[in-house]
Amino acid sequence: MPACNLLLSGAIHFTGCLASQTLRMMTLFGLQCISVSTYFRHQRHYTIPVIIQAWQNDQAKNLSDLRAMDGGLVVAGDCRSDSPGHSAKYGSYSLIEERVNKVVDVQLVQSSEVPNSSWCELEGLKHSISLLTRQDLHLSTLITDRHRQVAKWVREELCPEGTQHYFDVWHVGKSLGKALDTASKDRQCDQLQLWRPAIVNHLYWTAASTPDGNPAVMEAKWRSLVNHIQDIHDHDTPAFSSCAHPPLEGDQRDKEWLEPGSMGAIKLESIVTKTSLLKDVRQLSPQHQTFSLEAFHSLILHFAPKHTGFSYLGMYSRLLLAALHYNFNANRETARRSDGMEKFCVRYPRFRKGAYVVRPIKEKASYGYATSLIEALRESYTQSPKALQETGPII
Repeated sequence: MPACNLLLSGAIHFTGCLASQTLRMMTLFGLQCISVSTYFRHQRHYTIPVIIQAWQNDQAKNLSDLRAMDGGLVVAGDCRSDSPGHSAKYGSYSLIEERVNKVVDVQLVQSSEVPNSSWCELEGLKHSISLLTRQDLHLSTLITDRHRQVAKWVREELCPEGTQHYFDVWHVGKSLGKALDTASKDRQCDQLQLWRPAIVNHLYWTAASTPDGNPAVMEAKWRSLVNHIQDIHDHDTPAFSSCAHPPLEGDQRDKEWLEPGSMGAIKLESIVTKTSLLKDVRQLSPQHQTFSLEAFHSLILHFAPKHTGFSYLGMYSRLLLAALHYNFNANRETARRSDGMEKFCVRYPRFRKGAYVVRPIKEKASYGYATSLIEALRESYTQSPKALQETGPII
């Protein structure tokens, strides 16, 4: 086999490019290149085994480092579907260790393995927990979205073993914001739209101001919102008897209080004291959240876009590539100007609805892992192409 052919397939695969588009571009430019079928043969027999071996080495190193750390693992877990809607073929479950910001495990579940695609989340979590158990790693804290199937299984299987299970605040706040948006469409409740950012911020404060995660205190702090928004700052709950803020005067007052007994106050109380929401508030994560996991899921879109279908091994290998890229670049420093000052930028994220945020600019991502994969591909094929081909389908 010409070395250029194999290395071209490796370069396309390891950088997360789509073979059909890349090879079409080269053909249009007038460059002689391999066919798409040749690329997929190289992927199946040679490039996928190299990726799997590189991930196993990286995962073993990360787990070894975590085993040497004090305390159990603090991980965030979530599932990602391979396509929009409720007809996903694959569901990938990822675990990130929050203290070191590293992907420690990625599981790919096909919807045919479970009753329907919504069960991929629980199945992926079970596989990940099984892996950690085999590695003699204790899970002390697990942060997830508030899926009832996951919460029930964790409560029955993991909590008796000493695992603390928390819900991510962002997911709960997202649902809360939608409920407030719906309620504020009523003409008599339009004041709720002005209070929306403060109410969602109060949810974050409820969790962040309770570092020990005491459920009763968090629920009391959250319920105090109903009184506060009506200019009542003393409460009848011993766990949180009065608001923590000083008297609000002058520029600190930019919204009108809700009138007690008004339609807006009644509607807000029904939202805030909803039984399901109160249960979620009692389980909010006080310290660790899943924003790093959401960033990883956004990264997967580069390697495995949702508008393209992949085979099982093709999807799995691209998930591992995303994990290798994330682990290689997760803890980059903030970029600096020539005078040593840190660089920042202004962004207008969609969830802020027109408001801006200031974020640090990180150093440019490095692709040293891709260079290592190319070298491993060349060496592995040179030494024993048959052995490399035979280990291809094994996961």
